[in-house]
Amino acid sequence: MTADTPSTYTQPEATEAAFYAAFGKLDIVAMRRAWWLSDQISCIHPGGKLLRGRNAVMSSWEEIFRAHEPPTVDYRLIQTTRDQNLVVHTVEERVKSGESDRHALVLATNIYTLVDDSWRMLAHHASLPLVDPRPEPQPPLH
Repeated sequence: MTADTPSTYTQPEATEAAFYAAFGKLDIVAMRRAWWLSDQISCIHPGGKLLRGRNAVMSSWEEIFRAHEPPTVDYRLIQTTRDQNLVVHTVEERVKSGESDRHALVLATNIYTLVDDSWRMLAHHASLPLVDPRPEPQPPLH
């Protein structure tokens, strides 16, 4: 099996699990297998620009994977929208790098499409949520 030979994912949740496992292991081969083998895919990393097409998207993941130690990546499904051939997941990602106790909270939209009886990632759009500008109430000083 080559890097572009897709695995078979019978449910979009399996594709999502494979995507986040690949991210956590910095495994570009597994990452490639989770995505649809098409130039119709797209990705927006937090603070990044729109990347379109397989080469641009996979190159971005290769760059991210080269520059980092394996992170701890946890995700929680917030919402699902589904029809026969398309599934949209809104997820909350918690990404922790290295030995730090701190993590980044990221909101993401993952879109999956059914291709040849297997679910593939069509798009990933991740962004950092806005910080609530309201300060927390302080107790009175006296």
